[in-house]
Amino acid sequence: MKPQKLTPAEMEAIASLDDAKLAILSEWANKHFECSHCGKCTRRCEVLAGPGLDIGQVEAAYGRIMALAPEERPAAVIELVQADYALYNALRQCCFCGFCTAACGHHVLAADRMRDWRQLFMQAGLMPPDDSKLVMVDNEWNIFSAYRAIYGIGYADYLSLAQAAEAGPGAADTLLFPGCSLVSYAPEVVRVVADWLAESGVRLALSDGCCGSPLMSAGMFDRAAALREGLIRQMQQAGITRMVVICPGCAEEFAPDMPEGIQIVPLPELLRECAAKRRAAGMPEGFAPLSRPSVTFFDSCHDRFDTAHADSIRALLARYVPEADQREIDHRKRGTLCCGAGGAVASYDPDITDRRVWRVIDEARATGADTLVTMCPTCTYTIAQACLAQPDQAIGNKHYLEMLFGVEIDWARVFQQLNDMWTGEYGPWLSQTFF
Repeated sequence: MKPQKLTPAEMEAIASLDDAKLAILSEWANKHFECSHCGKCTRRCEVLAGPGLDIGQVEAAYGRIMALAPEERPAAVIELVQADYALYNALRQCCFCGFCTAACGHHVLAADRMRDWRQLFMQAGLMPPDDSKLVMVDNEWNIFSAYRAIYGIGYADYLSLAQAAEAGPGAADTLLFPGCSLVSYAPEVVRVVADWLAESGVRLALSDGCCGSPLMSAGMFDRAAALREGLIRQMQQAGITRMVVICPGCAEEFAPDMPEGIQIVPLPELLRECAAKRRAAGMPEGFAPLSRPSVTFFDSCHDRFDTAHADSIRALLARYVPEADQREIDHRKRGTLCCGAGGAVASYDPDITDRRVWRVIDEARATGADTLVTMCPTCTYTIAQACLAQPDQAIGNKHYLEMLFGVEIDWARVFQQLNDMWTGEYGPWLSQTFF
């Protein structure tokens, strides 16, 4: 669970209680979440170290902008960028991984505030919406839906969230939410997981939707919120009580908006629970794990604070891939790094993305492990792309679901198909649709 300041609404609620001691305590608590300008975050992140910034300075600049009337903010942002390009550049290079403040003694959290700047940049015209057309995941056509349509990837044989919502409570109580990358590029993995859960007695619906993270990175917060609200509304109509997420990032995006009555459950936790029930019932546990001599793990920055995915994945592999020696990279769990894809930084500064992904790969290779196991599908995608580009420096790269179910993702084919869709018969339609 993230440590964080009391919100203005929470402070107002405390004040309404007319309890002097409680008011003093809440003020005291919030003071412990204020930056002391110790410089630790600056030393931990190259983005901050270059211009010599700390998160307190970033927060102060944001506060000055937000103190203005909404109509005055775009001009103020442009003026700030012109006066302090180093600040703007640092904010655009940020991947929202939170590593800079992961060890902050005052529990200052950088990721949310750094992303808030994207909304200001978008409103100021510094991040035009057209630059993000491919990942406008609330539109009918985006890179994920187009890929699925062109290559005939669909899930018509599974109950969809829309169908469950139309049917009303009773058809399903669990939503399997694979996330846009996995549901598009690895349908074979999604299918084997959905089938295994169904065999385990889980009454599920399947979503091919997105949590809205790409929209957030583009500064389109309202659209991202509306997308999530629509999905949550369908869950409520369907009587869904449990949303099972494969990607820790999806869990983090939905958590602030999820109403009481719908629990967000990491898939690795559910796999352990269902496997135990299958054992108790005398059923085969149903995994078909890949055999590897040694593995190491790359944890998701979205899983940094509760390590729910990380802990369960290590436990699953210890049980079902017992021959694999588990090794740990230097930066793990709370101290994990970014794979380079966070915040869609590659579209702004591909060099920093390249440095980030190779730092992870190099740390993994230094352990001597045969295979790097990832939990976030976007991390899997990003590391695979880097390894295919430089095979002499590569490491075996598997999502944990590949390791457990033995269904491997052919990333070379995926990347080739992503390229071919623009040059084949659908190329003109894609160009007209997106550009």
